[in-house]
Amino acid sequence: MDRSTTASARSRWGGSLRYDSGKVRGELFGADLGGGRVGIRPVDFNRDGVISVAESKTAFTPFDRPAPVDYDYGYLSYSVGVNYRVAEPFALFARYSRGARAGADKLLFSNKVSTIDGSLPDKDDGYDIVEQLEGGFKYRANGLAVNVTGFAADTEDTNVQAGAITTDRTYSAYGVEAEGTYRRGPFSLMAGVTYTHAELVKDKLNPAVDGKVPRRQPDFIYQATPQFEVGRVTVGANIVGTTDSWVQDNNLMKMPGYTLVSAFGQFRPTDRVQLMLNVDNLFDEVAFIEITTPSVPANGIGVGRAANGRTVSMSARVNF
Repeated sequence: MDRSTTASARSRWGGSLRYDSGKVRGELFGADLGGGRVGIRPVDFNRDGVISVAESKTAFTPFDRPAPVDYDYGYLSYSVGVNYRVAEPFALFARYSRGARAGADKLLFSNKVSTIDGSLPDKDDGYDIVEQLEGGFKYRANGLAVNVTGFAADTEDTNVQAGAITTDRTYSAYGVEAEGTYRRGPFSLMAGVTYTHAELVKDKLNPAVDGKVPRRQPDFIYQATPQFEVGRVTVGANIVGTTDSWVQDNNLMKMPGYTLVSAFGQFRPTDRVQLMLNVDNLFDEVAFIEITTPSVPANGIGVGRAANGRTVSMSARVNF
């Protein structure tokens, strides 16, 4: 149900209310469900007549011993906000919202679902709640548009990471986001920056990370796109970047920040033909976007994922 009313020509209020419920029924098949359903047996892989320690712990799926899934969930979501026009080009706004998301397959193969009767011992584990308060201002005048939003959020996260490690956490974050556009003649600019202070407030299963900064969460994320357009030619650049961040939740090693610059150009010889040139990572910078090694290993070699190096592409589009 959504309700909104206009209090005056200067202010507008809005709100929404929603209830979600669901029933989850089925069966789980797996080698590591527990409750008498562990699928482990010896297999002589190399056929030498001897079962080694590794061969004695071979996992298999016991299809004759599924685990039940049988639980219900329900949660209420709501939101209320106001927009107040101080003057023609300037307005203030604020909103509070509370919502949630069903755990769904994140709960399966975890200790959240009973392998005996498929129920949720803790009913609140069926969904994760997100609460957020935000407010800021909007400005529009003379080709300039600016939005600035401050925010504070509390979130829950029940999840299963790689290796079937269940997480049961609460996060808290606050910050400010600014974005704007400016246009004057053939020149335009779109830009934005977000500052976030985030904290892993509590992990019920791993208290060692309580109070730490969540992995891969930089203090600042920024982007800008300047563009120049004259007649049938458009040229511009896209700039994105972040400050440094922790590689894992234990906060032992940091991933360096980066700034990537890409360039683009377009030429329209006719109204129906468009020729495009794009150069991603123009300066061929090394930018790590993920590192899985939690700390510096003794041999100095870790595992990570980096952005692509300089990549040039050309394309043409014809409209019929």
